[in-house]
Amino acid sequence: MAIKLLKRLGDLLVENDIVSEEQVQQALDSQRQTGRKLGDSLIQLGFITEKQLLTFLAQQLNIPFVDLNRAQVDIEAVQLLPEVHARRLRALVIAHKGNQVTVCMSDPADLFAQESVLRILLQYEVKFAVSSERQLVSGFDRYYRRTKEIASFAEQLHAEHQSTDSFELNLSDTADSDEVTVVKLINSLFEDAVQVGASDIHIEPDENVLRLRQRIDGVLHETILNEVNIASALVLRLKLMAQLDISEKRLPQDGRFHIKVKGQSIDIRMSTMPVEYGESVVMRLLNQTAGVRALEESGLPDDLLIRLRRQLKRPHGMILVTGPTGSGKTTTLYGALTELNSPSKKIITVEDPVEYRLPRVNQVQVNSKIDLDFSTVLRTSCVRIPISSS
Repeated sequence: MAIKLLKRLGDLLVENDIVSEEQVQQALDSQRQTGRKLGDSLIQLGFITEKQLLTFLAQQLNIPFVDLNRAQVDIEAVQLLPEVHARRLRALVIAHKGNQVTVCMSDPADLFAQESVLRILLQYEVKFAVSSERQLVSGFDRYYRRTKEIASFAEQLHAEHQSTDSFELNLSDTADSDEVTVVKLINSLFEDAVQVGASDIHIEPDENVLRLRQRIDGVLHETILNEVNIASALVLRLKLMAQLDISEKRLPQDGRFHIKVKGQSIDIRMSTMPVEYGESVVMRLLNQTAGVRALEESGLPDDLLIRLRRQLKRPHGMILVTGPTGSGKTTTLYGALTELNSPSKKIITVEDPVEYRLPRVNQVQVNSKIDLDFSTVLRTSCVRIPISSS
């Protein structure tokens, strides 16, 4: 069902004392020169903030305002609106339950865009919401997947080795060539993972299929490939990248390597495990370019954020951060360290492993082979009189 403003946006903003008539007139003059929408012109001229405008639109249209940085987005629902239309209409499907879908738009008062969305999603009951255009554009890049590209490379790799159930790659072929299909497939896997903000990639061979799973915001999302026989090629190539023993398939192995994905620097922590149908691989992705998130970007509810900051200001004590894999423990701890970090404080951390490099922080990597463990570092740290240890 379409929604619309009862009056022109400029008149409504003036009536509600958000901007003056003179400011609206200046914005209209700017609009005629630039072709921007009135709301964009008001923001560009500094008469109103984007959040003020979006909150006002949400109230006038009686629809919710959604902060996509905090919202739980259903990645499968996103695909209901093809990417080309999503980008053109500035619309993102974020939820799907039964016959109802929720669609975020940057300008839900745009009747043409509304009607286009309703026409494409004709079989659904559409509920509209308003979101920041900047967050929507970021969402397009993050949620529209490379699954078709990955499936295509998997089919190509399978076709190249169709005569065998499992195969090994020629090591000379995998050394440098980006033209080798398995390299293209792995590059596509990493690009997709970085695009959607995945923290982990799982490669799991099953009896008849190969499962590729990505952990996004703590939840695993699965892609199934029918070309199960390509698993050995994937694992072999990844072992070479992590400098693991490619002949050892009976024991778990751990390694690491570094890659560049679209200009972003990514550290990969990799572990292999022998399973019934081959070897499974888990890779943890640490985006060094993105850096450490501030505490307010960690997703903590406002009340918990206030309580945590209050504890961080105390002169002594201990904070325990617990939770399952991918729940945000590392993000929270590094955010807290960033908040504490200043030239006037001495901070020592004991980490296994060191995931992000922080200026001024003395970060110690645990090494059990030489008995450099937490207790050893803690004893030494007490002598150095740090302000904080973690």
